[in-house]
Amino acid sequence: MFIHLLAGSLVFLLLGNCFGIEIDRSYILLGAFFGLLPDIISYGLSRTATLNKWAHTHRDNFSHSVFFPLIILLMAILFKSQFAILASLAMLTHPFCDLYGIGWGVKLFYPLSDKSYKLFYNGKVLSVWNQREVNAEAMIYGDNNWIKNIYFKPNLVGAFEWVSLVGFIFILVWNSYF
Repeated sequence: MFIHLLAGSLVFLLLGNCFGIEIDRSYILLGAFFGLLPDIISYGLSRTATLNKWAHTHRDNFSHSVFFPLIILLMAILFKSQFAILASLAMLTHPFCDLYGIGWGVKLFYPLSDKSYKLFYNGKVLSVWNQREVNAEAMIYGDNNWIKNIYFKPNLVGAFEWVSLVGFIFILVWNSYF
């Protein structure tokens, strides 16, 4: 979750400068919002936030597909909007960040494909699963206490998430004073 804040804010920070846009704290927060937007949309569409071993199901719709930000990007090109380009790129970081760490991957090409993709799992660089295989993995290896076990117990994924939060806060503070 925290990686999405950092990734979206970095897109706005780094590419905003390329577009000559003045960067301030609210602009960085907006980038973080767009980095997190696929989750907000997904939980809003499902009207539930499942925080058990089935939490990965929020990634099973259009909001986590590469097509969602690409549609925004096409609109940005049509309307010549630099802001929309940044928003679509910040949103595009979300499904790619979800390929790692927590969960059973992302349906990157939904609705054209129902396959889930996951990087660096069980000794494989790329795992590609159908929904039945994803459900079987979640049934066997899913963690009903994943928030506690990822964010509040020592592990590599949790450490990366907390470092991402610290990085995001650092960018906010740094940009506010310098």
